[in-house]
Amino acid sequence: MEIPVTKYHGCGNDFVLMHELDVKHIDPSALAVEICNRNTGIGADGMILAKQNPLTMLFYNADGSMAPMCGNGIRCFARFCKEEGLASGEQFAVLTGDGVKKVEVTQEFPFQCRIFMGQPKDDPKALGMSGKETLWDHELTVQGRKVTLCSLFLATVHTVWFVEDAFDDALLPLAREIHQHPFFPLKTNVNLVQVIDQNTIRMRTWERGVGLTLACGTGACASVLTAYRKGLCAQNVTVELAKGKLEVEICDDESVYMTGPAQRVFKGRYFYEA
Repeated sequence: MEIPVTKYHGCGNDFVLMHELDVKHIDPSALAVEICNRNTGIGADGMILAKQNPLTMLFYNADGSMAPMCGNGIRCFARFCKEEGLASGEQFAVLTGDGVKKVEVTQEFPFQCRIFMGQPKDDPKALGMSGKETLWDHELTVQGRKVTLCSLFLATVHTVWFVEDAFDDALLPLAREIHQHPFFPLKTNVNLVQVIDQNTIRMRTWERGVGLTLACGTGACASVLTAYRKGLCAQNVTVELAKGKLEVEICDDESVYMTGPAQRVFKGRYFYEA
């Protein structure tokens, strides 16, 4: 079966996008596993389906699991919708698993857009927990080491870990263990965050369903919000990632906006054999 596809990346976080109608008779989870494989497929961190009436983003991780939202993914989705004629104008709404997100295209070339990401949820039940857990500055013991973490739901499940060097590879085994720790029934994205100054942080994410990623848009938003709450940064922050930068704004009511790029890599056909 031939499937028309387009690949994009946002700061190195890469996705294969297609029209939902083109694959409506295929198990999307199985397709995501095949198409995202970096040896036998196209290779990507996730697969995104575009559904119309209303305009809807369906997001699948590389392991086939669904996630409610993806910050880098929705920017790529916005560009795909513009290029495929699914959206017109510079502002439009996208329905996601985390509700409606507002898109504002701020620049066509190179492409940049600003996304309304919503507000955080601090209720443990949003993270799949009983509702009795302490999520702020909670301690876990991982590989014999005590770590202090902050967890919240912002578009998806996130845990922020403040470290001296976000790009210290020695921390990755710990991040992997945290993400699947029994404390988190649904697993969690783990954001390693290094505060540079009041307007700059550096971040790397171990993402559930994917593993280590070059960027995480929702993670950037959760990290800035957490740092802001703790008095470590201002309301407008540049997030430095391995392959780019995002701008995150925190409003007085803790609504979050994210601005960043989306780059098209290729457009073609994928040959799928179930």
